[in-house]
Amino acid sequence: MPPGNPTYVWIAARARNALRRRALVSTVSGAAFVCALIGLILIPRETTRLVHIASQHPTEKSADTSAAADALILARTSIQQADSALAAARRVVALQQQSVVAPQDTLSPALRAERDSLTTLLTSLNTAMARAAESPLPPAFRSLGTSPALAGDQRISVWLDSLDQVDKLRAPFGALGAGDPIYVALTARVNELGRSIRDAASEKRSELRARIAPLAVPSPIVTLQTTHVDTTGFVSARVSATREFLLARQRLDSLRHTNARIDTAATQARAVANVGAPPIAMLGAALVIALAVGFSVVFVGEVRHPRVAHMREGEAVSNVRVLSVIQSSSVVERARRQSDVEAPPLIDITSENYRTLYLHLAATEASVPIITLTGDILPVVATVAANLAAVAAYEARSTLLVDGDPSTSAIASVLRIESDPGLNGVLSERVELAAAIVTTTIGRDRPLDVLPSGHGRVGTATPEAVQKLHDTLARMERRYDFIVIAVPSSYAQLAANTIIPAPDVIVCAQVGVTEIANLRAAVKGLRAAGKVVHGIVLWDDEAPRL
Repeated sequence: MPPGNPTYVWIAARARNALRRRALVSTVSGAAFVCALIGLILIPRETTRLVHIASQHPTEKSADTSAAADALILARTSIQQADSALAAARRVVALQQQSVVAPQDTLSPALRAERDSLTTLLTSLNTAMARAAESPLPPAFRSLGTSPALAGDQRISVWLDSLDQVDKLRAPFGALGAGDPIYVALTARVNELGRSIRDAASEKRSELRARIAPLAVPSPIVTLQTTHVDTTGFVSARVSATREFLLARQRLDSLRHTNARIDTAATQARAVANVGAPPIAMLGAALVIALAVGFSVVFVGEVRHPRVAHMREGEAVSNVRVLSVIQSSSVVERARRQSDVEAPPLIDITSENYRTLYLHLAATEASVPIITLTGDILPVVATVAANLAAVAAYEARSTLLVDGDPSTSAIASVLRIESDPGLNGVLSERVELAAAIVTTTIGRDRPLDVLPSGHGRVGTATPEAVQKLHDTLARMERRYDFIVIAVPSSYAQLAANTIIPAPDVIVCAQVGVTEIANLRAAVKGLRAAGKVVHGIVLWDDEAPRL
């Protein structure tokens, strides 16, 4: 895409070029139309054939899958039962392998009574300690200090008296004394006394546990026994149930596949019965598909190999300006004069496009006596060169038109003159240049000298003959006011062994045909060969028919 050109503009240009290629679009669309029409005809016939095949088996009906489904459920239940029986047998084996022997309590009644009393004290102490830990408040500390396990401890009594006094001193502050320093100090003292009581309780709990430990009942003794249980029958039952389950599922899947095939055939039969497209609709659908496919194929080709679409794009890709955009049109005045009627149909001396191109080259400050027209589309190059020379001759300037491509003889075809011996005869030294020049009439009495191409190949000429003609054309600038040379693009890019005596070049291109890459490469090659590219002439129409 040329720089600075929006994407939508570029896409629009590609679509416009695709629409210009009517012949290719018509060819692709015609092939797509035939294929689409054949498909639209054959698809209903294929469907009818399938329905006919299905109708050959009228007794085939959908199979009943309820029995197979019941067998599948039964097989799944058998597997579950076998798993349950096997698991139960394994649990029995595990239970029979262990036996617990409870030890005998050999303590005397006095020691058992002491152990029970110590256990009761330890339990009450644990309960009081848990309550004090959950709620570290004076009532909880007081309950812990007055527990039976701590009775008789003088330290606890002193701490409880101090706790009562501190709690009484805190009472006047109430709920609003949290920010008072005295209240904070008293609260810290309460927590300190509570920690002392809990530490004493922890020591007492350790003492009780130490005393209970020798009197505890021994742990039960677990003994292992080896027991053998035969689970082979349970495993075999599970394997058999699994096999039956797989067979039942395979049978059910087969029946469902058969039913699906029968349903598909019935659906196709109903579809054929409902299809009733008239021939006009089929033709219309095929035409729409063909046009879409034809345009899509040509558009994709245009996107992959973009061609020049308009003047701005030509200037952007070649970095030279477009001198003229030529569109062929019928000349109304030709029906008035006999000379105009007999004139070549491709010569239009009244065209403003050719006149503008000539005036650009014949300007006072930038007069160009010898100009070379080149391009890849030789009919366009020949037509533009012939009309440019005709306009110069019509302006009463002595003009020479040279056709440098003997392989096509395009200039002779445009002007309807004899091509031989022409340029090829001069290069092969069969005739002199003066004898090869043909004079034709433009309008009523304007002469135009033409050096046609002849028939042959320029490349077969000797370098001496090419250089001689090159020098002769350079000298003929004194005789002629304007010399126009038409050559292919590859020949114009030659830096040596060429008949072109001047570096001035105009490139001819056709809108929708000339590829952007080729145009850019042509301008670059001409500049690399030392040529002066004055601009581009765009042919915005179908290629002229010679």
